[in-house]
Amino acid sequence: MITQGMVALVNYSIHLTPGLLLFGAWFALTPRSMTAIRILILLAAFVLMRDAMTPLRMWALSDDVQIAFTANTFVLAALGGLSLLLVAGLAWVAPDLSRLVVWSKGNCAVGLARGLAVGCLIGVPLRLYQGVDTQAIHDYWVWLPGMVVLAYGANALEEVLFRGYLQGYLEQQLTPLRAALISGVAFAACHAFLALSVTQLGWPVLLFTLIEGLACALLRMRHGVLAATLAHGTAILLIAVPLVA
Repeated sequence: MITQGMVALVNYSIHLTPGLLLFGAWFALTPRSMTAIRILILLAAFVLMRDAMTPLRMWALSDDVQIAFTANTFVLAALGGLSLLLVAGLAWVAPDLSRLVVWSKGNCAVGLARGLAVGCLIGVPLRLYQGVDTQAIHDYWVWLPGMVVLAYGANALEEVLFRGYLQGYLEQQLTPLRAALISGVAFAACHAFLALSVTQLGWPVLLFTLIEGLACALLRMRHGVLAATLAHGTAILLIAVPLVA
């Protein structure tokens, strides 16, 4: 499993390298004073990293918004861990952007509880609709720990970008509510290429991501990025299954 996982990760890295080098050069050449452009560069680079997984069969979407991730738990855990390293790396490379991230507001425990509840409200109905029977899925419980790392690690990176950098920047220019609405809509819009071109699944993906994006944005407005990350990760975890080769 580890050997196969390393091969998959190396293939993914080779696939991404040309594009990421260009995004990195673009980011490095953009003055720090151009905050909005730098945030958009990072968002575009993230979309590339996410959507490139589809043709490589690291994940797949169905028309009922069920997400299947590779059955290799090593790959899942590695991608989740690397996402957290990227969060730390961005804090070092772009400390000005990291100052925009509001991790927690008000009572942290209440925020986390609401984040978990919102994640369940999004994910549980879809899980029931999809009729997922974990007992019928081979090695589901072996796969699950790696999926937990990916669900919360990768979505921590996504939430830092959308709810930390973008929403944090917008709150300096607009009211918190309008900043949250833009963040939520932007999140869904950044799934348009995935929904309409990469997978051609269309409006179900866009509707799901719009609901999820707005919910996480409103959580960020009230409770901070940690609560939004918990909601996002929980929702994805609940609708995820192992990808059948």
